[in-house]
Amino acid sequence: MSDTMQAPPFKTPTSGQGHKGTLFLWQDHWQVLGQLMPNRSHRHISASLLVGLDSPFRLAVDGEWRETRAAIVAPDVPQALEPGEARIWSVQLDPDSVYWRSLKSVTAGMASTDLSLTGVGLPDPGETDCEAMACALARVISQSGHAPVALDDRIAGICRKLRAELPERLELNALAQSVGLSSSRLTHLFRQETGVPLRRFLLHLKINRALAFWKPGISVSRLATEAGFYDQPHLVRTARDMFDALPSAYVAAGWFNVCRCGLDDQALSDFSR
Repeated sequence: MSDTMQAPPFKTPTSGQGHKGTLFLWQDHWQVLGQLMPNRSHRHISASLLVGLDSPFRLAVDGEWRETRAAIVAPDVPQALEPGEARIWSVQLDPDSVYWRSLKSVTAGMASTDLSLTGVGLPDPGETDCEAMACALARVISQSGHAPVALDDRIAGICRKLRAELPERLELNALAQSVGLSSSRLTHLFRQETGVPLRRFLLHLKINRALAFWKPGISVSRLATEAGFYDQPHLVRTARDMFDALPSAYVAAGWFNVCRCGLDDQALSDFSR
């Protein structure tokens, strides 16, 4: 049953507590496993798969709170989390990824729906192996998912181009011409196909890049520059909107161990120079 419970108070992670979980990063999705902090309403561009590994948790979607053990939230939908004592498996699926396109029909067009994962081998809360986490997601897709919803070839091409180039500014006219569309038609079609605005999709890719390249000693200003943001405040504003926190805050305080699964090793090497 939903209610209008107040959002839980935000807590900043503190150092010296030891790792509370692991962050696994891939090119088109990422996973968090362990103890999460409560957060206020925010809008991921990615779709969220949220699972309580040992107990239910409270989830708000569009301001309505409910208790659940497992749920999917569609991309670009306001959500908030109160995990309580539950250890959470949170999977953030890019809106163009085959994973979200395989689960999309499960929501039947709704902003969110609960899942029954009875019989699915969920990951151990202390798991740190990339392959094991990839297999756990594959099991969920196998039980609950369907054939991937087709993505328009032109939109798929735009997504690949933005991932590869990560431009500082979105040159909408040039991008539209590259796939034979008007800028207005591209804007409409992108939202129709992915469920998210084109400009926010690019910001999502930049946030993911900044998180992937974070390491101790790197300043937020350098992360902003390398990830293609205008400046540090632009990165901070975007992170607050999408996560209700700087993702690096979890990592900087030692809250999460980070596993960079399937990322471009050469790009990471170049960045570290």
